[in-house]
Amino acid sequence: MTTAYPQFTAATAQLNALPYQDTFLKIANVYADSTRASVEQLWISSSKIIMEETMKAFIAASQSCAEALTRNAVSVQQQSFSRLISANQKAVEIMGQSFADAMTSGWKPAR
Repeated sequence: MTTAYPQFTAATAQLNALPYQDTFLKIANVYADSTRASVEQLWISSSKIIMEETMKAFIAASQSCAEALTRNAVSVQQQSFSRLISANQKAVEIMGQSFADAMTSGWKPAR
């Protein structure tokens, strides 16, 4: 049986048989160390930035929440005080009206 493609055999190179094996390994290790250091630095610096920004956001959110709660408390207190003053005025009006009714009830003509 014949095939349409020629048969090639892969040449196998044995690194330990090459005279530049040590040089190649040293160069490969230099690049590997450089890449490893870069990836490690990127990972650590990115993690640090993420932690810092998360803490900043958490602190800013906490401060913003505290400020909003303070503004709300002041507003509710002012509204409460205003309602209390209004209630006091109505109570004084009711007492005044009752006093006036009691005083004028004797002035009404008898029937």
